[in-house]
Amino acid sequence: MLYHSLMNSKFITLFVAVLVVAGLMVFQATKTSSATVIVASDLMAKDPKEIVRRIRVGGRVADLPIDYATEPTLRLSFRIMDPGKSEPSTIENTIAVVYEGLRPDMFAAGRDVIIDGHFEGGILYAATLLTQCPSKYEPPDAPKSE
Repeated sequence: MLYHSLMNSKFITLFVAVLVVAGLMVFQATKTSSATVIVASDLMAKDPKEIVRRIRVGGRVADLPIDYATEPTLRLSFRIMDPGKSEPSTIENTIAVVYEGLRPDMFAAGRDVIIDGHFEGGILYAATLLTQCPSKYEPPDAPKSE
């Protein structure tokens, strides 16, 4: 009887430990995959000397030169601006982006993109680059001022 009681308590302890570990794993997974998306103008407001280690930015690829190098490594350089902006793209109203990886198929000027990466020295270094279909993307509503 004592042996069964000991086995039950070990089983319960092990079960609780597995539940706690599973819960922590789910929490960590949702924490890393869910992030607030800011727009390019929010990033432009930051001090260029400030380093932001993890950031998710939504923007529109500006109608400025796009450079895609395949040698010695894959490197895509372009600029983004706020989605839905009607003013012409200039260096002053855009953020420089550098992405080292394959150019996405739908990538082009005027396309909306979501970028995960870090911001340093006034440049957004993209770890991931996702393009969105313009017809399915709606920029966040502007705050209402009264």
